[in-house]
Amino acid sequence: MADTSQELERLQKLKSEMESRLAAMEEERKTVEEDVKILRERLAIRELEKKMKEQKDAVAGLRIEKNELEEKMKGPHKLSMSEAILKVKEEIENKKDTLETQEEEPSRAILRKDERRPESTETSEEQEKKKKLKFF
Repeated sequence: MADTSQELERLQKLKSEMESRLAAMEEERKTVEEDVKILRERLAIRELEKKMKEQKDAVAGLRIEKNELEEKMKGPHKLSMSEAILKVKEEIENKKDTLETQEEEPSRAILRKDERRPESTETSEEQEKKKKLKFF
């Protein structure tokens, strides 16, 4: 019986030790699960912070673009329109002057040629008149 009681005692110690290890492992599992939950929340927060930063940067960029466009719509835009109108008017006037000059030059050249011909014709006519007068 002594062997049986020693065996029972040894088995009870083993059972107690195993229950103790099981409880410790269960505590460790709970602790690790809590750590995992905390890490998941931190990661989720980090992702949200990243998205918020991206959105904030996007909004800041759009605000800058908006301000630039609003500045272009203000005074300088009107001035640039009137400047553009003035430039177009100047170009039109320059083209008119060029066309007028081109129209005058060919007509002058034509007149000169026409003037030369009559002169030479007149000269020959005068010569003929002179010849005729000489006969009379």
